[in-house]
Amino acid sequence: MNLDKLLPILRCLSCGGRLSQEGRLLICQRCGERFPLADDIPVMLREDPEDKTWEDYFRRVSEKMGDSEAANSYISRKNFHFVRHQLLRFIGRIRDEAILDVGCGTGHFSQSLARDNLLVGVDISLEMLVYARRKGLAVVQSSGKKLPFEAASFELVIANNVIQSIQAGGPFVSELGRVTKPEGRLIVTTTNGQNLSLAFFKAIERRKYAHLKTYTAEEIRSYFWAAKCPVESVLFLFFPFGLARQVGTNEPLGALNKRLATTLAVEGRKPEE
Repeated sequence: MNLDKLLPILRCLSCGGRLSQEGRLLICQRCGERFPLADDIPVMLREDPEDKTWEDYFRRVSEKMGDSEAANSYISRKNFHFVRHQLLRFIGRIRDEAILDVGCGTGHFSQSLARDNLLVGVDISLEMLVYARRKGLAVVQSSGKKLPFEAASFELVIANNVIQSIQAGGPFVSELGRVTKPEGRLIVTTTNGQNLSLAFFKAIERRKYAHLKTYTAEEIRSYFWAAKCPVESVLFLFFPFGLARQVGTNEPLGALNKRLATTLAVEGRKPEE
């Protein structure tokens, strides 16, 4: 069932050609490149040292924590629940749409969206994708930096707490925009790079933060505009205070929001062609 949902939109990483299944392989009909299937999950990765670092990291996390919310690498379980609740409110109720969750992890964040929509999950960790598939996601092992999908395939693209694991944030947002349909929404969330307590978290989680890059709201907004996906709003989340503040595209971000928010989410909408 995983492949039945994915084959119409999956594309070759090299040439963009359509793929067909032959046994345990997906074969490009244009250039002949082959991509393996691991337990019916397409494995579509390029050799990349940055991706390899995170693949190894989340393999260890998955081995230790299994199919749990904690495996998704949040500050705490309460923080995960808070961020998920606020972002799902931000997204709103949607039906009969194609949704892409980039960095879906175990699927605990987006699983409720699978009930009424086609929910596709991409992650660097094959182990976590096995868990995500059980929650109704159609899954692909791939990097968000090069997505194996046809352009303009999804009405909603979500990248929740992924961009900080990528050093080149601008090209990443552009790739997300490429697979977003005209009039579709793109939402990117991350740890707030200007938060006053960030130095504390870097100190206590040195192993993880050694490979992370932090971003500011201004930086991510600039990536959206460069990707020709105009920003509609920025959502600031304040943990553990349970507060959320949404700022429109023409409003100032606010000094307190920028310095005290723990997480930020930038929302853009791709213009109609």
